[in-house]
Amino acid sequence: MKFPAFPRCLRRWLAIVLAMVAALPALSKIQFDVFPGLDGVARSGGWFPVTVEVFNDGPGFDGVVEIGQGQMGSQPQRMAVELPANTRKRLLFTCFSSSPGLLTIDARLLDKSGKVRAENLGQRLVLSGWENFLMGGAPQTFGGMPVFPEVNGRQSDMQPRVTRLAIGQGLETFPDNPIPLESLNAIYLNSSRAIELKEPQADALLAWVHSGGHLIVAVDQPSDVSATAWLRDVLPVNVGGVATVAVAPEVERWVRGTGDRPGEGSMSFALQPPPLGTPASKGEADAYRSVTPDARFASAPAMPAAAFTLKSGNAVVSAGGKPVVVSAPKGRGLVTALAFNPEREPFKSWKGREWFWAKLAGVPSSLLVKATVAMWGGRGIDAVFASMIETRQVRKLPVGVLLLLLLVYLLVIGPIDRWWLKKINRPMLTWVTFPSYVVLFSLLIYYIGFRLRAGNSEWTELHVVDVYPRSGDALLRGRTFGAVYSPANNVYPVSIKADAAQFRTEFLGIAGSAGMGNRARVRVDAKGFDADLEVPVWTSMLAVADWVDASQPPIEARIEGPALFVANRRDASLTNVVVIHDQKVLTLPSLPGGQTLRIDLSAAPTQGESLSVAELVRNWASTFMTVANSRAGVFGGQGPEHIDNWPGASVAASLARLVSGNEDGQRHVVWPPGFDLSAMVDRGDVIVMAFAPNDSVLRSEEH
Repeated sequence: MKFPAFPRCLRRWLAIVLAMVAALPALSKIQFDVFPGLDGVARSGGWFPVTVEVFNDGPGFDGVVEIGQGQMGSQPQRMAVELPANTRKRLLFTCFSSSPGLLTIDARLLDKSGKVRAENLGQRLVLSGWENFLMGGAPQTFGGMPVFPEVNGRQSDMQPRVTRLAIGQGLETFPDNPIPLESLNAIYLNSSRAIELKEPQADALLAWVHSGGHLIVAVDQPSDVSATAWLRDVLPVNVGGVATVAVAPEVERWVRGTGDRPGEGSMSFALQPPPLGTPASKGEADAYRSVTPDARFASAPAMPAAAFTLKSGNAVVSAGGKPVVVSAPKGRGLVTALAFNPEREPFKSWKGREWFWAKLAGVPSSLLVKATVAMWGGRGIDAVFASMIETRQVRKLPVGVLLLLLLVYLLVIGPIDRWWLKKINRPMLTWVTFPSYVVLFSLLIYYIGFRLRAGNSEWTELHVVDVYPRSGDALLRGRTFGAVYSPANNVYPVSIKADAAQFRTEFLGIAGSAGMGNRARVRVDAKGFDADLEVPVWTSMLAVADWVDASQPPIEARIEGPALFVANRRDASLTNVVVIHDQKVLTLPSLPGGQTLRIDLSAAPTQGESLSVAELVRNWASTFMTVANSRAGVFGGQGPEHIDNWPGASVAASLARLVSGNEDGQRHVVWPPGFDLSAMVDRGDVIVMAFAPNDSVLRSEEH
């Protein structure tokens, strides 16, 4: 059979169409998956991870992944990625939850020309309350996931939650960055999963513990511990052989009893949530004491348990004269070791299992009572640091002066203009006088603004750094606050290169004006970030960087008997050396470079100035609230807006829970997870702080 011949022009068009159709599958062979949050959960006012997985089965290209929040005020982050043909890449972003309500994530994959090749928009996260308890779980089996009690009448954002952390399960969502982990108060890790952690993930977990997290490790097999060096070092026990022990009766008595438990006294940890401080939570009965007994569990037969020999800490639960639950401080955090596997029987079918997990993790009893808590307000602690470093070139117009100026303007364009034109019998001149008044007052307002705000470009920064000693070096957990003042519309580049570094602008708080103001473009990579700050004319902008880096310790402290030795490892002098111990605050004038200071902790201070922690709280509480409220106001002029005592204010801000006095259902001040040192005061630690003027612990190539 013969087919009619197509005209030449038609054949050309047909070839073009066929080529385009053949190219479409190649362009569409991109799998773009986004996994936001900690198993879909983010803490209000905290960092959270966003894992992106890209599979390119088409032609290779160089692209950019962009992550942004679906609310105004967030800064989109970009990360470059090479996508050769038939490759799969996994990227980790760290985002800050600045929304008081709805939180969604928009993700896009762009090529070099800026064309969108794939997108995943509007993925919604569950927001957990700022005071709520969040725990991550990496169990041995899917059914072994820890659970917390479901409390009737409790709003969802204040219901304690457990999120799954996937390790070695196809898609690994366990972060290799400690910063997003700080939104978790506790992590449960089965030893069989611990051996599957990659080195960057294990390092992130250890950094999180030093920063104040509570790590719970269940020993499934002693060989898991002996084969994993980092796990063997972090546990507060030496692990021996396995024997059968009657664990269940002692564990149930502990859950329903009043003995020591994580999150209280000597077993406090920095990432535990602050007290609710509401009238409903004061004087209430301990929720754990009302747990219904389970006779079947109490009479359960003995189960396999590893033999523990204490290296540090206390035996929280013992059975048959042997410790089976041991907790010990680690840095600002806490490590708890279980000699048994709670994912097996009889724990698996225990009716009080969820209460066991809650008490073991350190969930406050106030979060487990049947009462609705409506916490409100909360200015960000960023305002305190902004009041220290923000330029003094900008002054706000007092509200009274503004209202007076507005009143004069209304009088001039209204009654005065009418009276004057009527007096000279020229009412038609209003077509000339009215525009003249507008121009005159516009020039006056511009002149006032120029006098109040015009100045020179200025950059000021303050680093708040926690030092955690390690063998050979130290882990530095820093927060850098930087304020830039711009006399013109301009873009200012900032950068930090460290082992892990994240950027955000000022967090205003969880109040009605919550969020992060100003605009920035952020480019992240494996060693930090580069950001461009868009600063409007005559305004000042606060930028904040959270970072973690390994370096030589700038300061070291050790206790020998009743004496505390503080050594300055830098050439420059340290000023305002502060020691907090036994509810006392001792301030010493200075510590020269390379020298060591000895302080007798058992005797009354004979050097420097001393006051109680309570006095420190009283001295700074009203100041913090004044500057926070003044900064939140548009015009100000109602009180002091700046703090000149940087060392004193930084020490007080580090005890944010004590200074803020959040109570009666109102959050006065809120702070990022892990920033507050009050839990260390509660457990009796010795805290040493020092001020290094005109210096930075970040290496110059990282700063």
